[in-house]
Amino acid sequence: MTYLSYSGWKTYATCPCQYWHKYVNKTRLQLPENGLNTLFGSTVGVVFEAFYRDRIYKRPKYVSELQGMAESVLDKAIKDQIKQGRIVDWTDEKSNYPRRDKEGVLTDGRLASAVPAGELMVLGRKEILSDAYIAIAHGVNTIRDNRFVGPLMEAELKLDTRFGPHIIGGRSDFVVKRVVPYNDVVIIDGKGSQHREKYVDGKPRKEGQPVEGVQLKWYAFLYREQYKRPPDTLAYIFWRYSGEKAVEWVPFTESDLDVLKDETLSTVKRIDRTTAQVEQAPGSQTKQELREELFPAQSGHHCTLCAYSEVCTEGQKYVAQFEGRKRKAKATLPKGVTDFSLGLDDD
Repeated sequence: MTYLSYSGWKTYATCPCQYWHKYVNKTRLQLPENGLNTLFGSTVGVVFEAFYRDRIYKRPKYVSELQGMAESVLDKAIKDQIKQGRIVDWTDEKSNYPRRDKEGVLTDGRLASAVPAGELMVLGRKEILSDAYIAIAHGVNTIRDNRFVGPLMEAELKLDTRFGPHIIGGRSDFVVKRVVPYNDVVIIDGKGSQHREKYVDGKPRKEGQPVEGVQLKWYAFLYREQYKRPPDTLAYIFWRYSGEKAVEWVPFTESDLDVLKDETLSTVKRIDRTTAQVEQAPGSQTKQELREELFPAQSGHHCTLCAYSEVCTEGQKYVAQFEGRKRKAKATLPKGVTDFSLGLDDD
């Protein structure tokens, strides 16, 4: 029985080779994934799970109580990352914490590579908590402004649905039945990213363009399967933002859900079929060749963040080219030449 989550579906669509290593072969890595960049979103998300689940909003000082939970929630998030086989490496230059500029200099002016790992951990943890306190205050205001409360309030609602021999999985952050004047059922997904105008569902977009919101539509089609009716509204909450920028509404039609359902079931059947072909192939060489054919590597910017690039030739090539372009861009230009005139002949 194949279980396909939104994360797995997105991984397969982005790079079948990455899907193979992560979900099928479960390839062991010399360097485990760094879970550091997930900590902020996990911390704020779990705090707001308690906001709904435990009805903390009914308490007199609920904002300070929510903020007071952040430290213990963060510590548990760190332990969970390690328990799941990842590491929490505060020295990683690609990490969001502690904060560095493009040259690797910390906010206090020191070069990150010269600071002991233990001190980086203290600094980064402090920064995560500071950001979480602000995000919790923003989140409470966003919930109040949009009336994301009502007679039905679910946190981490499990939407796993069986289709024959397959399970299509989903767990919605929040589902809320709002009161007047809305009277609608809203599926809400919280986002910890600071790139609100750049990335949602991993797709770059220009400011003002509508959000595709595939992840929310995924939850919507599973909600419809479970409850025999679609939700009324879909929304992302961006914890780092306040006011109008805190919420992104995702329009959808039932036809959108039908198309996504058909595509999802087609994908999970294809994964089943191709996985069986590889696993039943005689000989390791034949198996490897078939894997490369049926689960091909699709190189792109995602390779720079993929933990499996160490076992993927295409990924290694892309990362090497990417790092080369970065080094070239940082190189000092000749005297009197600007980035606008470089390569152009002056009259």
